[in-house]
Amino acid sequence: MLTTLRITGFAVVDQVEVRFGPGLNVLTGETGAGKSLLVGALHLVLGGRMSADVLREGADEASVEALFELPADHPTLARLEAAGVPARASAEDGVAELLVRRVVSRAGRGRVFVNGALCTVAILEGALRGVVDVTGQHEHVSLLDAATHLDLLDAFAGAGAPGGLRSRYREAFDALAALVREERALADDEGERARRADYLGFQLEELDAVDPRPGEDATLDQERKVLAGAARLAEAARGAEALAYGEEGSAAERIGQALRALQDAATLDPRLEETLALLRSAAAEVDEAGRALSRYAGAMAGDPERLAEVDDRIAALRGLARKHGGSLEAALSRREAMKAELAGLSGAEGRRGEVARAVADRAREASRLAGDLGRERRKAAQAFCKAVADELTGLAMSRCRVEVAFAPPAGAIEVGGERLGAAGAETAEILIAPNPGEPARPLARVASGGELSRVLLAVKRALSRVDPVRSYVFDEVDAGIGGAVAEAVGRALTDVARDRQVICVTHLPQVAAFADRHARVEKRVAGGRTTTGVVPLDGEGERRAEVARMLAGQTVTASALEHAAALIAAARQPCARRSPRGPARTVQARSTAARA
Repeated sequence: MLTTLRITGFAVVDQVEVRFGPGLNVLTGETGAGKSLLVGALHLVLGGRMSADVLREGADEASVEALFELPADHPTLARLEAAGVPARASAEDGVAELLVRRVVSRAGRGRVFVNGALCTVAILEGALRGVVDVTGQHEHVSLLDAATHLDLLDAFAGAGAPGGLRSRYREAFDALAALVREERALADDEGERARRADYLGFQLEELDAVDPRPGEDATLDQERKVLAGAARLAEAARGAEALAYGEEGSAAERIGQALRALQDAATLDPRLEETLALLRSAAAEVDEAGRALSRYAGAMAGDPERLAEVDDRIAALRGLARKHGGSLEAALSRREAMKAELAGLSGAEGRRGEVARAVADRAREASRLAGDLGRERRKAAQAFCKAVADELTGLAMSRCRVEVAFAPPAGAIEVGGERLGAAGAETAEILIAPNPGEPARPLARVASGGELSRVLLAVKRALSRVDPVRSYVFDEVDAGIGGAVAEAVGRALTDVARDRQVICVTHLPQVAAFADRHARVEKRVAGGRTTTGVVPLDGEGERRAEVARMLAGQTVTASALEHAAALIAAARQPCARRSPRGPARTVQARSTAARA
């Protein structure tokens, strides 16, 4: 809901603040007083184009501010948060206050602020779409967007509720779409899978031909070191064997001498027996080491053939490592992964058959639900057109024809000769033919001004239960009408305003009499400058005087005041011809009965 609109330095407006509330808010005033300026300023807040031409003479900048109150679950808040703009609801009452400010300077540079944070016009326009419908500005009327019509028709039919027919269809369609994507991917990738299988088979052939074993490269590296140093190792072993055992003065000979020297002494001093035992053990170990060195030296003959074999094997393993991850362990891991992938590719053909059968099953289910949904939509379209036609009759547009055109969905999935989209087997668009003999056209192409405003008022009243927009602004809704039709427009506005905010700019006293809140827009001249102001009419006397002025002109007579009081009193009386919800309720009941 729009609660406050503040304008500064805008055209003939020096500074104005207007407060709005729920129900029917009416703005009146003489022609040229600046009523349409307020609607134009609101259009800028919603993301319309703004240039330096709107600046008041002598002002350095113009600004328009609007304060909105939105429920915590309103999609506008989520869109702003996603764009990085702060827009949080109060934890106490679940209501978010949204302050939008647009500023343009004399240099022509504009700025946009949302809750004090800088924002782009594109983000602002996208986020606030659906918050307010301004019938005087086509780009800010959500009903003119044909993409919304199917959702509104489903809501009118009762098919769009959670767990309803549309949600069940959407579940079936999503499952079908996923299977169709998989089926197409399997078919499109058939050639690629064959090429991939050939490649994997070649790589595995190469790996299997070498058949590496874990840790084999380290073992071979050690063996190669031994083979390459065989002569040096044999020479070292022979030298050590001579020093330990073989030559004169070797370690074995000297230990033997020590044993002989201590044997006699040990007979004299038993304490030497322990040392003598150590020498005997050392003599035995030196003998064993000497024999081992002799055997090693004898066996350590050069083997050039084995060395060549080891070099070839190491080269083969290193080649595999370079191609498959840089190490033998990586190559072994890659071999297992390629085997698994090749097995998966081999089973893809079987998967294609499974997916094709699943697609056929899901397509039958989705097609059945789409058929049910289409029949409900066509029944609802008849009821909706009848409801709008009834409304238009009361608004002096009885010859206006309303249609709902159905067409195949764009970007649909074609299964079994049927095109299915995310929302069903059809799209819908509301069409209007204002005059007999003319073809029905989209709402956006209906003549502008009062004719369009009344058409939209009739459509909105028929959709009043389901339209997500909670604030309507009607400009020129009373153009070219008067008398009983003007009263009918006033009652229609009042009916719509029962559960949402309506702001109406009017020249007709019959419409103004229905106001829940009434303000007068007036021009004043002070200091040689013309400025526009807004005066809230809070008292009964003030309202009666303004309605009387609208009836009689500048000279307000007693009879005009009496007539104004009668109009206001009559507006407060319930309308005997219509129920509180009007034809929308009657048609819905009829539609519900038909479904039953």
